[in-house]
Formats: sequence, C-alpha cells, structure tokens
Amino acid sequence: MGKHKRKIQLAILFAMLLVFVYTIATSVFGGEEAPPAVGDKIAHFQLEALGGGTVDTIELSGRPIVLNFWGTFCPPCVEETPALQRMYEKYADQGVVIVGVNLGEKPVVRIQQFADRFGVTYPIALDPDLDVRDRYGVRWYPTTFFIDASGIVTEVKEGEMTEDFIESAIRRLIGQ
Repeated sequence: MGKHKRKIQLAILFAMLLVFVYTIATSVFGGEEAPPAVGDKIAHFQLEALGGGTVDTIELSGRPIVLNFWGTFCPPCVEETPALQRMYEKYADQGVVIVGVNLGEKPVVRIQQFADRFGVTYPIALDPDLDVRDRYGVRWYPTTFFIDASGIVTEVKEGEMTEDFIESAIRRLIGQ
C-alpha cells in the first residue's frame, strides 16, 4: 500500500481542487439568478392557479402587484390573510393585484378550504416544487414583495403585516 499512498493523496487533492474551482466558477460566472431585491425587475413566473387557469406575471404587467408567499401552516400568514383580502377588495378597482403564492402544500383541497374559510378572492398561485419561492429567495413566511406597475420591486417585507402596513405600501405603489 505504501507505493500507492502518494497516488491516492494526489487523486484526493486533485478532486478537492476541482470541486473548489467549480464552486468558485458557478458563483462568479452564473448558475442561478439572484432573487429580486428592492429596485430590481421581478423574476417572471407562470404557475397554476387555485381553481384553474394560471397566474402569469407577464399578464399582470402594467399593474401594481402585492406578491405574498404564504402557507396554511404559518400562523402569521393566517393572521394577515383577512387584511390582504380587505385590501384586495378596496384597491382592485385601482388596478392593484394581490397574488398569494402557496408554498408547496398538498393536497390542494387544504389550500381551497383555507381560501374558503377566509373568503379569499384574490388569485392564489400554486408553487408545488417551490421553484418560484427559491427564485425569489424566500426563506421566512410570510414574505411579501410590493411591485410597481413597471415591474420593479419597491419593498420587501418578511414576516406578518398589519392592515395599516399593507395599505400604506399599496398607497405608495399607486402614488397616493
């Protein structure tokens, strides 16, 4: 084994070097797109909507959007849902769209029961594989992106929002 020891050590060193170079190269030259931050254009997505159809950010362009990532398992998400619904009803005629992006929950009937319980009428997009959640860099629930009519993120809020906060952010979006 002694004469092969040097070759094994070199092979291990070479493998570690390859992993290091690959890691550096993918972080510098590409890989995944960065999640949208304040001042960035939103990342496009198209997801199946609860109840049928799709939610497509291209179709929503030209309108202010409140994009709320949530789950039925999340107590702060549950608490802010009625306020989001009230703001949707209040500002829909001014073009504001609220979209709830559900975080991969199954079965879908649980999401539908939640929406029915709170009378949610704004679109709910289903993100079963959490691809959109990951593209948006969401790590805390709820997380909400406020997006102006030109598709630029104006504000990101991690955690529960009060109705006053939601309304203030929407008013800023529509210039009131």
